[in-house]
Amino acid sequence: MMVTALGHAGLELDHRGARVQIDPWLSPEGAFQASWFQWPDNSHLVDRIAPPHAVVISHEHLDHVDPWWLARMPRGTPIYVPRYPLDVLRRKIVASGQTAVREVDPWNEVDVVPGVRLFFAPERSPMNHDAAVVLRTEKYALINCNDTRVDGLQLREMRARIGHAPDLLALQGAGASWFPMAYTHLDADAKASLSWRKRMAKLGYVERAVRAVAPVAILPFAGPPCFLDPELGALNAEMGPYGIFPDPGQVAAWMRARGWKGVLPMLPGDQYDLATRTYAADPHWKGFSFDRREAEIAAYAARRRAAIDAVRARYPDPTEDLGPAVRAYFEALFGMSAYFCDKIGMRVGLDATGPGGGTWTIDFCRRRVEDGLDAVAYRYTLASRWLAPILRREVPWEDFLLSCRFAVWRDPDVYNDHLLGLLKFADRSALAAVEAWERGRDAGETIAVRADGRCYEVQRFCPHAGQDLAEVGEVVPGDVLRCLGHHYEYDLRTGICRTGGDLTLRTRLVG
Repeated sequence: MMVTALGHAGLELDHRGARVQIDPWLSPEGAFQASWFQWPDNSHLVDRIAPPHAVVISHEHLDHVDPWWLARMPRGTPIYVPRYPLDVLRRKIVASGQTAVREVDPWNEVDVVPGVRLFFAPERSPMNHDAAVVLRTEKYALINCNDTRVDGLQLREMRARIGHAPDLLALQGAGASWFPMAYTHLDADAKASLSWRKRMAKLGYVERAVRAVAPVAILPFAGPPCFLDPELGALNAEMGPYGIFPDPGQVAAWMRARGWKGVLPMLPGDQYDLATRTYAADPHWKGFSFDRREAEIAAYAARRRAAIDAVRARYPDPTEDLGPAVRAYFEALFGMSAYFCDKIGMRVGLDATGPGGGTWTIDFCRRRVEDGLDAVAYRYTLASRWLAPILRREVPWEDFLLSCRFAVWRDPDVYNDHLLGLLKFADRSALAAVEAWERGRDAGETIAVRADGRCYEVQRFCPHAGQDLAEVGEVVPGDVLRCLGHHYEYDLRTGICRTGGDLTLRTRLVG
């Protein structure tokens, strides 16, 4: 089985001439309204790659499902996706003109091309629609974790199903977030500290995942990508030595320094043969170096200037007052889930600058929209040109937030996971699935946690997303247990979550 890197998190597997692409992203317009671009530039592959016989897509983020690239494939190309409570992934694929979408139930194994079988391992919580991808032949196997945070138990189950060590483990070595960069209540020092913590938490997850499956070779695709729009160019600093977005070379160096063997920071077009364990570099990259990032990105931005301008032209300033649409949008949202509105339980400000814009307070307690900003705990500021397509339901909140084309302020500085969940799903069935999962979680299984000379008995699985705290729990000063899955922190003495929402960890002092 030959594996070719397609750039970012994209891979192609060739087994006896049958080609399967995983999460290919090659659009010249990048993703998320031309905010993200592939790094390094993978455009030299566009005319080189033959059409695949099948495509596998892990989740709905546009750096993984690329309608532009899918539209170039022959109609009827089978596209395999995990079955999620929400069909947004299917809709994005169908928008490309492809209709042969085949949804696969979690852990159910199917044939994708002759001799290659597939199964998906999704994250436990339906709040997170993402899944690891496992492809295998009779002899060889690939686990592709892409962006997902599957836990150690799930990773070991994947290895058990394969029956041997995976020949290649591919996974993200960087975050994909607008926090803390977009938050205006944080000063530069606080942002730098949070960026470093998030970087190390992600790298810590990479290390635990490698330990869980003990692969023959490791492919750390870093990402997210570079930012070529001048408005967002400052975010490229996060690819420095302390930022959230380390490049593949930095991740590989970090792993090698810890003794890991077989680390392959593959560039677009590079190939790795699972049978012979040989690596072939694409000659295109002769002379390329991540150390020359600033100059490389400047030249790249010049090549993409017209594409960025074209995308912005598709989102002109609105000519109408957005107030009525804001009210209609959020009044409909209020009616989708009383459970989520109660969990949010605060007033959220919306500040749309530019023509047709205004300020509104979204009161999730009273389920009403008010003019102006009054006593809000969160405040989102964005240009009216970006708000209008959200209100028309052309652009999901999740896609917009990943664009980083906004600023947010909050006081108190506490994350509200249910606010993000309501915005990103905006669908009754998906919200109901999360509610059912959260109400039905079994906190019966426990683990022992020692902190400052005391021993606590706590529930084993994190109240947020079900991560196994025996795997990803970290004790930090102050008798606090931090879940490294999504950085939630719990006071071991009270069980109260210190970082967001009304989550409670079942805990008791036993010694």
